[in-house]
Amino acid sequence: MLIIWFLAPNALICSQDTLLHDKLQRLEELQGEELRESIIIFYDTIKAIGDYHSRMALADEVFGITLIKDEIAHVRSLVFRAYYAETPQTGLFDQAFRLAEKYHRTDDMNHVEHKRALYFMAKKQYDSAMIHLLRYRDMIPPEKSGEGYREIINLLGDIYYHAGLYMQAREVYYDLYQQYQKEGNWNYFRPYVMMNNLGQIALKTGNLQEAGDWFARSLTLAEQYLKTPYRHNTLGYTKIKLAETEMMNGKLQVAERLLNEVAAYPEASIYEDVSQEWMFNRARLLLKKGKPDEAQQMAVQLLPGDSIKFSAYRFVPEIYRLFADISLQKGDYPLAFHYSNEYSLISDSLYVQQNLAGSMVILEEYNQKLTRLELQRSEQRILILITGLAILVVILFVILVLYRKLYKSKLELVRKTLEKDLRQEEAINETEDKNVATPVSEEVLAEQKLLIKNLKELMVLNKPYLDPGLSILEVARLLSSNRTYLSRAINMQLKTTFPNFINEYRISDSIRLITSNYTLNHTQEALARQSGFASRTVFINAFKKYTGVLPSFFVANYRRWDIEEKQFNKDE
Repeated sequence: MLIIWFLAPNALICSQDTLLHDKLQRLEELQGEELRESIIIFYDTIKAIGDYHSRMALADEVFGITLIKDEIAHVRSLVFRAYYAETPQTGLFDQAFRLAEKYHRTDDMNHVEHKRALYFMAKKQYDSAMIHLLRYRDMIPPEKSGEGYREIINLLGDIYYHAGLYMQAREVYYDLYQQYQKEGNWNYFRPYVMMNNLGQIALKTGNLQEAGDWFARSLTLAEQYLKTPYRHNTLGYTKIKLAETEMMNGKLQVAERLLNEVAAYPEASIYEDVSQEWMFNRARLLLKKGKPDEAQQMAVQLLPGDSIKFSAYRFVPEIYRLFADISLQKGDYPLAFHYSNEYSLISDSLYVQQNLAGSMVILEEYNQKLTRLELQRSEQRILILITGLAILVVILFVILVLYRKLYKSKLELVRKTLEKDLRQEEAINETEDKNVATPVSEEVLAEQKLLIKNLKELMVLNKPYLDPGLSILEVARLLSSNRTYLSRAINMQLKTTFPNFINEYRISDSIRLITSNYTLNHTQEALARQSGFASRTVFINAFKKYTGVLPSFFVANYRRWDIEEKQFNKDE
């Protein structure tokens, strides 16, 4: 099974009851976008609560608040309930999508389709997951989405993998891996997911050499470049899979060394799914070393039952085959037969499901391609029809209304008009060339420098750049100047343009807000508006241009280094 990487928000669980109830009271006081953003943060917080009933009790309270106060915020409540409900309530996804569509909330529509695809993947209904993942993908143009679009493609690869379509999955994962390799962005979790997924596919298809190469490459790069909070979890999973590969090659000492290295990592830094991987492979190693009793003690923790040690058990039915091998080595043949029978029953059922899912996924993808092709053909037919009608109308109009002499005279008028416009354009160009060639006097330069000085003072004192609709005309008026003179002064003295000049101040303001922890409780869109940008897209492009990194990358790394600096000062 593929590993799913989560950044567990452990810090949010401290003093959980008091903190969450305080937040609930606060939600009842909020309105509009502030309420909607707080709802998102609250749901992100409570999904980390391990106890299901406590989590859903809090979710029900929020559900009641959004149901009464805000339909847009209620979209998130519907999705949360649909995703985490004990009994299927998939109709809530449809209700949430209709609400988001009603208010033209593209981000919320994307969220609904994203969570719905993940929901059906978890239920092993891969054909349904494919439908909604493709809808999600089609709503996000790849050239505008960056990492968000890559996540969709990653999920598409996961669907292929779980449906047993390993060749298609490998193609998707390898394409994503090459993108990260080209960028050289190794301080991020997804390239390691891609490499480990490729190694896992190689294990599934029996290519141990290729599997070992992928896991070794992932481990080497992670040890050198990965500095994120999930570093140990990534290293741990990769070492476990490398150990599994070495066991299959008969290198038990190498496998044991790798597993021991993972055991030395702080327990809190290893996530639940990786912990299960370690237990399973540790039990296999002990069995191979002729220690069936120790293997059984380790493996029993992975059996589903009354225990709530894990929220989900990753190794069914594989754990039954392991217990069959343990019982066989201990000489308990009836028990070995029992576990072997359990494994066969479940694995046969899963095999049938996987084959069916693979067929359904291929069918859904084929249907989606056919739908797109038919849509393109329909658009082409409509275009041809419109073009034909337009030509017919023109022909009829010419035949019925125009006669040759009038037609020629109009053509002559067109020619003369074009020649007149061309002469005017040449005259304007000559004038502009003369203006460029005109030298600027010392007196004008002095006036320009004074104007720029006053401009900078205006920016610092009044901050007019916080107005997204600010124009050079308005700024010129505030400086008792005019648009042309101000534009020329900025070009000559600052070697830039007015929009670039204004954006520099806006970016500086956004950085000030980031370093003041504004983004802890506000979205990137709110940050853009607060800094004077008209939209999030414009803000991201400007931020990347002036800083060389995306805002999200800056926020994440600023926090990390800020925390490390404070810890360093505290230690001193």
